[in-house]
Amino acid sequence: MRLPDPLRSRAVLLGFDKYTDPDLPGLPAVARNIDDLATALTSPWGTALPDKHCVRRREAAPTVGLADALSIGAHLGAAAEEAEDLLLVYYAGHGLIGPDGELYLSLPGTSSKPDLVAWTGIPFSLVRRTLANARAGSRVLILDCCFSGLAIDAMATTASVVAGQLAVAGTCTLASSPANRPSSAPVDASYTAYTGELLDLLRYGTADAAEFLTLQTIHEHLSRVLPGKGHPRPELRNTHTVGHLALARNRVHSGISDPVAMVREAARLDRLGDSAGAVRWYREAAGSGRPDAMRELGRLLERDGSRVEAGMWRLRAAESGDLAAMHELGVSSWHTGNLAQAESWLSRAAAAGLPEAAEDLKRLLRRRK
Repeated sequence: MRLPDPLRSRAVLLGFDKYTDPDLPGLPAVARNIDDLATALTSPWGTALPDKHCVRRREAAPTVGLADALSIGAHLGAAAEEAEDLLLVYYAGHGLIGPDGELYLSLPGTSSKPDLVAWTGIPFSLVRRTLANARAGSRVLILDCCFSGLAIDAMATTASVVAGQLAVAGTCTLASSPANRPSSAPVDASYTAYTGELLDLLRYGTADAAEFLTLQTIHEHLSRVLPGKGHPRPELRNTHTVGHLALARNRVHSGISDPVAMVREAARLDRLGDSAGAVRWYREAAGSGRPDAMRELGRLLERDGSRVEAGMWRLRAAESGDLAAMHELGVSSWHTGNLAQAESWLSRAAAAGLPEAAEDLKRLLRRRK
């Protein structure tokens, strides 16, 4: 059992909460699904993917696209080409069945009319083919959608067809419901039922599992919890060896639950020369939102040669309000010649009351005159 290598892994998170077709109801919880699943996958207590390796649609970055078939195909294709360890693809929204019995994933402009589904949705066969041909050693597909929707009248005639489509070669597929039952998206809930329970598990762990939350463990937990709350029993296909791959550590077994204590323990281990132990606890504390832990984690990773990941954590620390990290980013940007960025970070730190940043800002402005 192991976690994937974050630098050699990629995730593409797809989900749509608004549709132009009046017969496809809005799914407001889907936007939160995407945002918070991305947080789990990029957090140190989760898969620890660098943010740029977790592609999703964000209002703050509309240029990412992912609202039309061409953009989605381009991003999926790039991720399939780049990922060497894990390729994870997630979709939440309306799943529709065309007249041909094929599964289609709905886009904002998808029509629910049977004769237009194939023209306006994404044929699942394209996603299936991309995953089957990907370079990654481990491929994971998570589908949180209905497979019937409004395109057919009787699921019984298509259940076996859809189930067959989900058996993607070499890919572990987690589905939120059987082929003949709709998925649950409770009105006014923060998340859809399946993704909500998945997020709870990744965030808080479970006493019923070991140190790692593997795909098999995740499925077994959700299969117990969801039916008990009146939701469909999820399905899992094609685990083989990839079923032993973990998406997160089980936080129940972290040993220390207080982020302040985590930082203290990390600092103690660092003083003793236990760099690996210090990195572990700084990761845990950073995942709990401690900016100082993010900064110190960046420092240790930089020292150990992991410069890309170190820069990511230093940036997160600064964006989370850590003045020392802002100062460090300002100084490093100055040294690399990015004076505009240096001025921006130094100004923010100086305005927040850091004397060293104010002094460096003065020196920078004098040199720029």
